[in-house]
Amino acid sequence: MKLTTENKQHTRLAQLMQSERDHLFRYACYRLGSATDADDVVQELYVKLSRQGARLAEIDDLKGYVYRSLSNSCTSLLRSRRQFAPTETLDTLRSDDLAPTDFEQEFRLIERLMAHLPEEQSEVIRLRIYGGRTFDEIASICNIPLTTAKSRFRYGIDKLREALEKRGLL
Repeated sequence: MKLTTENKQHTRLAQLMQSERDHLFRYACYRLGSATDADDVVQELYVKLSRQGARLAEIDDLKGYVYRSLSNSCTSLLRSRRQFAPTETLDTLRSDDLAPTDFEQEFRLIERLMAHLPEEQSEVIRLRIYGGRTFDEIASICNIPLTTAKSRFRYGIDKLREALEKRGLL
């Protein structure tokens, strides 16, 4: 039995989503702060993309497209909840806060730290650390040169280090 182009693309997508499931979920978890929301967003993404069928054949970098789509879905959900403005700044950060004991505390700490950075830098850091992406993949996902992806990561980490050192927390 011959597979149609649409069936081939659906199989390609299903294999990618299965192989990347843990990374996609972890990335969404740290973007949204909720395992339930992350699971929902990843599942909705799969359904949305699977409906595209044969159109997926036009996408050269399907993995990059999936991560871009997931990032956009997370951003849309956060915007709908108006959770972009953190209430706590780094000025109120204590050394105790740097040793979170559960996911909620860890998520709040990471969001406080990421809020200190430009969005372009925090997105690269999230993709690298929580998405487990290589810099080549990040460059493709963000549609930026490889050197820019590496620079954004390094500058973001340097800014975080400086901010923590300035407050005597490192």
